[in-house]
Amino acid sequence: MLTKATEKHRGLIMDYCLAEPNINLFIIGDIENFGFETDFQEVWIQTLGHKLVGIVLRYHDNFIIYSKDLDLEINEIEILLSTRDVNIISGKLTVIDLFYPVVKSKYSKRDMYFCQLLDISKLIKDTSEVETAESIDAMEITLAYEQIEEFSGLYSSGIDSRYKQIASRIITKEGVHMFIKKDGKIVSHGNTTAETSVSAMVGGILTIPEYRKQGLSSKIISALCQNLFLKGKSACLFFDNPEAGEIYHKLGFRNIDKWAILGRK
Repeated sequence: MLTKATEKHRGLIMDYCLAEPNINLFIIGDIENFGFETDFQEVWIQTLGHKLVGIVLRYHDNFIIYSKDLDLEINEIEILLSTRDVNIISGKLTVIDLFYPVVKSKYSKRDMYFCQLLDISKLIKDTSEVETAESIDAMEITLAYEQIEEFSGLYSSGIDSRYKQIASRIITKEGVHMFIKKDGKIVSHGNTTAETSVSAMVGGILTIPEYRKQGLSSKIISALCQNLFLKGKSACLFFDNPEAGEIYHKLGFRNIDKWAILGRK
């Protein structure tokens, strides 16, 4: 049975998610940061008898599904999502593999590697080129995303919607956005998200095509991770691009699991 979660379910949900704290960074971070009473976030728990078997979280039009023992009632979740405006569905690969067959006519699937930074000694030390974004930079960051084909379908459609999300994250300090400028424009960018009391996700890594092969993304990633390390937090990320994977592994990240993203067709 699916039940809308409230504050009284916080302990139950957190205990359940802490069985795999890294893979559940988004769920843990979003609940820690926003709780259960916002207009852009909802959480549901699925139970079988008295046993908790799954969690569904909505953040704007993106949904995450998690189950520790893979004993979800898939059709019940599909019915829930059919009543919502869904852009992205994501989660641990083994969970999404259960769900995908019932929605594959509506969504395309991307399998990704989930990584954790395990060797901070490999980060680039000199990150003096990297700047921390303020809200005034949100539109320029948004326009940089528009030049990167790999991000198509991963973020809210439309420049205005993406701009509002980025600006909101910067203003509310939901995540730290960093960038490098060349020739008077932002050419490389990255940010943290889903930050919890112990770790955060590194994402949004981009360098526009004509400025690649200069190590700019490596500097962005290093600066973000060093910032987390100074706060006593670890860093995670996911990828499916082999070239990006080489960069992450060179900087000290190691694959620890797999993630999947379903994008609306």
